Amino acid sequence: MGGESRFIEFSKPFIEAARNVFETMVFTKLDTGKPSIKTNNISRGDVSAVLGLSGEVDKNGSKVAYRAMLVLSWPYDTYFKVAGAMLSDTYTSYCPEIHDVGGEIANMIMGNAKRDLKTMGYNSNMAIPSMIEGKDHTIKYPQGTTVILIPIMSAHGQMFMELCYSESE
Repeated sequence: MGGESRFIEFSKPFIEAARNVFETMVFTKLDTGKPSIKTNNISRGDVSAVLGLSGEVDKNGSKVAYRAMLVLSWPYDTYFKVAGAMLSDTYTSYCPEIHDVGGEIANMIMGNAKRDLKTMGYNSNMAIPSMIEGKDHTIKYPQGTTVILIPIMSAHGQMFMELCYSESE
């Protein structure tokens, strides 16, 4: 399987996991837009949850190392509404109480995706999510990876999922 088709295969569990997590924890459905290749490292949102993943995948009978990263980014207004839905409160500004909400969502998505990736031959190790906040903040992607940007709409507003993936040759 070529790199591009493996990347598409690799991406599907994350999209499905995001749908499941948002329906059960944030009480909204997600509508994913058309993916595109991201050409810079500037976040499309004001708040980003970043979570790395690495491991091995069975490729033609041999184990190949891979690296990946999931980034979820929200404009402030969307993030406040998502945090409010999860915590049953109302937020109009970024504060310590909602700082980790995005990381918790990323962790749940990654955990669900990791389970599904295992059935596809991926053995994975998750990192601990980190949060970045601020207008026009940058994301440091693993070297040599292609980043796919997926716009997502919900009743709470727009957000973005970014996935990158590479294999060691």
